[in-house]
Amino acid sequence: MNPKTPKPLPPARSIALEALSRCLLSGLDIQSTLDTALSARPADPRDAGLATEIAYGYLRHKGRLEYLLARFLKDPSRLPPKMRLGMGVAAYEIVFLDKVPAYASVDWAVEFAKTKPDARLSGLFNAVLRRVAELGETAHDPDFYRKDASGPEFLTRWFSCPQWIADLWRRAYGEEDALAYLEAQLNPPALGINLHGHPEADELYTELAALPEVMDIEGMSFALPPGTVFEEEPEPPLARQSFAARQVMERLDPSGWPGPVWDACAGRGGKTRILREKGIEVLASDLHRGRLAALEREMPDVTIFAADAATDSPPRTPGTVLLDLPCSGLGVLSRRPDTKWKRTLRDLDDLTRLQAAILDNAAAQVRPGGVLAIVTCTLNPDENQGLVRAFLATHPGASLRTEWTTPPDSPLNEFFYGALVDLG
Repeated sequence: MNPKTPKPLPPARSIALEALSRCLLSGLDIQSTLDTALSARPADPRDAGLATEIAYGYLRHKGRLEYLLARFLKDPSRLPPKMRLGMGVAAYEIVFLDKVPAYASVDWAVEFAKTKPDARLSGLFNAVLRRVAELGETAHDPDFYRKDASGPEFLTRWFSCPQWIADLWRRAYGEEDALAYLEAQLNPPALGINLHGHPEADELYTELAALPEVMDIEGMSFALPPGTVFEEEPEPPLARQSFAARQVMERLDPSGWPGPVWDACAGRGGKTRILREKGIEVLASDLHRGRLAALEREMPDVTIFAADAATDSPPRTPGTVLLDLPCSGLGVLSRRPDTKWKRTLRDLDDLTRLQAAILDNAAAQVRPGGVLAIVTCTLNPDENQGLVRAFLATHPGASLRTEWTTPPDSPLNEFFYGALVDLG
């Protein structure tokens, strides 16, 4: 190899950078871009795991890392976007991945810089990343991020969260709860598993229930610590499902809902799975047919059809409509950290208008005396309590039966809102 020829990127870094580039620069979902990158270049399981850890970890801490790099760069905005991303990913490794030597992260990042048209930036990469490495534990000291910062600026830096989100939470929920939400979104979510429908469910239930690290159990669902890895994955693979989503469904007591239930925003069928576990008849639909493919394979006894929840009708009149509403996703930033870098305040207004249309259509479809079960995965009163109260104000016969939100101190690091509305 010519000594001037840059060395190829290590597989995990190549995969992570490709996924992050398509996610942040093209607006795609991080899980989708990771899946695409991993399928395009099959990797050793250890490389796949490291690529996933880097991609999600970088997105969770992107704001903090950009502040660190800005301390050693005169004008970070002058770096091409992909170069900024490469430097940021290397900085993430240096600051957060103890098992990766700092020199290894500097080395691959310098080689990465050499592959770009402006290869002279490799010297800048080397100098800046070495300065980051020299920070040591200072990079984990909140006081380092308080320098010359107002209160809101500190929160943005330390919690790596856009200021508009921190301001929204402080205004809506108070300082203490807002800090709990900010801390939670920096950390991975609990691993949620639902065994319903698995051919070895009974045996697996016994094995999982015996694990000392189990955080919680609801029905056939388990919450395990973030990062839990099984030595051998059962076949077929275990169905992953947010345990916080399971919790909100339990608080709405679906066993008492009049049937059949129209799961009008079914997605890939996580909540349909919970309802079928309880023996409830379900009609499941979604606007995107592709999202229903797995549900069709796994639960053939469910009536499945493509439909727009804001305008369409189910094939039979439901007694209950379950609405897992499209929302801003501010309650599940731990699972979808790219969301905080893509959403804007303007998005919230558009979403509340769509949500209101879906609620109105659902109320028109359900039979007299029926029920609306409303779920969101966001922390924004306008999409939660405010949305429900606006609906009640325009539907005089409706009344609120139940309302629940994941507590701020939940160890699951995800937050859902749920409401049960009787239509009278």
